[in-house]
Amino acid sequence: MREAQAAREKAFEPLAEILGKREELQRQLAELDAPYAEAFVAAEAAGWTAEELKAIGAEEPAKRPKGRPRSRRSTAKKAAPEASAPESSAPSPAAKIPGQDGTGEAAPEAAGSLSG
Repeated sequence: MREAQAAREKAFEPLAEILGKREELQRQLAELDAPYAEAFVAAEAAGWTAEELKAIGAEEPAKRPKGRPRSRRSTAKKAAPEASAPESSAPSPAAKIPGQDGTGEAAPEAAGSLSG
């Protein structure tokens, strides 16, 4: 029984060594995530597209650096509030300009012209 256990332990030694190396490499890779993401974003800011970078072997980072979102995300956010605003269908207050005489009627279209 002791010989069987010794054989099992001996067979595990190479695996334990590889596991240690693997953990160290994974730690080193994790340390590169943030600088890699920053470099990827900097390349995009310089004019590279994500597709071009992928074509030359640079994978899009799993986590982008915190800060300003990518342009396509910000335009999508800008469009959504405008479409969902309930008062967007109502005429704007500037649509009717009251007359200067205080009657509350809309001023004629020529209001503002200097003809007298």
